[in-house]
Amino acid sequence: MAHRLHTCLHPDFLEDAMSLQANYVSLQPMPVPVRAKPAEWQTAKRWNPFNSNKLLAHVERWKRIRRGRPIPAPALITVDPTNVCNFNCAWCNAEYIREHRNLHLSEGILSKIANFLPRWGRQNFADFGVDAICIAGGGEPLLNPATAGFVDEVVANGIEVGMVTNGSLIYEYMDALAQCTWLGVSVDAGTAATFNALKGLAEKKNSFDTVINNMALLTDYARSRHARLGAPHPAYGVSYKYLLYPDNVGEVFTAAKLAKEIGCKNIHFRPAGTPWDKIGTPYEIRFSEDDIALFNEQIALAQELDDDTFNVYGITHKFSEQFERSNCFVQCHSLFMTAVISPPSGRQAPKDSFVMGLCCDRRGDSKLDLLSDEEDVERINTAWGSKAHWKMHDSIDIAVECPRCTYQPHNQIYEQVILNDSMTYKFI
Repeated sequence: MAHRLHTCLHPDFLEDAMSLQANYVSLQPMPVPVRAKPAEWQTAKRWNPFNSNKLLAHVERWKRIRRGRPIPAPALITVDPTNVCNFNCAWCNAEYIREHRNLHLSEGILSKIANFLPRWGRQNFADFGVDAICIAGGGEPLLNPATAGFVDEVVANGIEVGMVTNGSLIYEYMDALAQCTWLGVSVDAGTAATFNALKGLAEKKNSFDTVINNMALLTDYARSRHARLGAPHPAYGVSYKYLLYPDNVGEVFTAAKLAKEIGCKNIHFRPAGTPWDKIGTPYEIRFSEDDIALFNEQIALAQELDDDTFNVYGITHKFSEQFERSNCFVQCHSLFMTAVISPPSGRQAPKDSFVMGLCCDRRGDSKLDLLSDEEDVERINTAWGSKAHWKMHDSIDIAVECPRCTYQPHNQIYEQVILNDSMTYKFI
């Protein structure tokens, strides 16, 4: 039972269980150590942007997920402006879609999406619409020249924006990016040599310095103009993203120092997960015991930099202690909680069309494309919650098909709190 406690529960749920376990162990002849709670889940830091308990704020929305009935629009969707990238990360979970669907969303369809989002689902649920979007990829979103204008339109419509970027083109789009609530830059290294090696760049390429300088400039730009990105909230601002890989584990502390020096609000570390199309192949990403031990040493050093203005997060709770997938839920409910709008499936598709998928971890998997090469954004309203949508839900074999699930805690919360009411949540 102790193993399942550590691999299948969110750290916020572990505190009481670990305390009981510790008391029990103290009665045994041979004491068994209990791993300390990671710093970001301790009381002072637990209310952070990576705490999946935020889903509980949406209980009234998600309890309306019922077969045969209208389903509220997602609070958050992802929009991938492009499947084209100027880097080639060793662990890229979008490699398949970059190869087979290497197109942009057109300026015309992006504008239609921006103006549709405030209306999504309003005919059935006046109180539940799209509140935020994450602009990501696919590819590098700023390689699509229409992305900046899309940010302008979405923000003008009262929807918050976060963006994930590789940081190489930040300087060209400072005004638009300063309107974001947060900007996550996928640096994934602490030195230029490791950066170039993991991003598939030439050894003498100076992209690392470009990215770091861009991040520093943007933080100053947003603060000096009192833009949303420069607001004092602890989770707003520029974030240094760091996917852990066997070749970069030793630079965790170096990266954290650099992130703090350039004015980032936080740095967060997460193991790179095996892409959906690589499961069961020799290309699965694996970490050795030495890798994990080194990470634990490095993150302990990094967390000494944590203070009131800078946060260090070791986001490993969606993995097992061996950094392997740990999808501890029965069915996928998250495909009713979010969606991914991405470029069309091929050059034969209409220019002003899009694909609407249901899983950010399985980009390019046509099995989860609810709409394909669709030109009419209003079709989203009829497809969402349709029989085809539910058929996809029923067909997913989580154990066989799914990689590490971004929404693993959300699925657990939906099953345990909303379906089973295990917390009797109305009794506050």
